[in-house]
Amino acid sequence: MKAMSRTVLWLAFGIFAIAWMWVAATAGDEIPGQFGSSGAVTRWDSKWSFLGPIGGIGIGFTLAAAAARVLITRVPRHAINLPNQNAHRYWTDPVNRAEFDRRISEDLEWLGAATALLLAAVTAVAGTVTTDSVSVWLLAVPTALYLIGVLGYCGSMIWGGRYRVPQR
Repeated sequence: MKAMSRTVLWLAFGIFAIAWMWVAATAGDEIPGQFGSSGAVTRWDSKWSFLGPIGGIGIGFTLAAAAARVLITRVPRHAINLPNQNAHRYWTDPVNRAEFDRRISEDLEWLGAATALLLAAVTAVAGTVTTDSVSVWLLAVPTALYLIGVLGYCGSMIWGGRYRVPQR
C-alpha cells in the first residue's frame, strides 16, 4: 500500500503546479520579486525571472522528497545520526533498518509536501499583486503556518515516540 505521505506530497506538488501555471497564464509581464516586511513590493521582476527559479525549486524539492525512499536505503549505517547509541544500534540493525528507512522517507515526504504548499502560496500571492503592496498577512500567515508545522513536526520526530527504541 502506498503511504499517505507520498499521496499528499504529489497532491501538494499538484497545487503548486496549478498555482505556477495560473500565474504563467494570467499575470502581467512583471510581478513582485521581493516584498518588504510591511508587504510593500521592493523589487519587480519579469514574470519568467520569477517563475523559472521558483518552478525549479518546486520541482527540485518535490523530486528530492520523492526520491528519499530510494536514496535513504543507500545511506551507510555509519552515516545515520540518531540521538544515542542505543537508538543507532537498534535502527541500523539489518532487522530494523527497513522500518527506519520507511519512517524517515515518510517524514521527508511530509516535509516536502509542506514546502510545496508554501511555494504555491508564495507563487499565488506574487502572481496576483498588481499594486505596490500587499497585505502583510498574505505573506506572514502561510510562512508562519509553514514554520510552526515544520518545526513542530521535526520536534515530534526528535522528541516524540516515532523513533523511540521499543522496550524489550
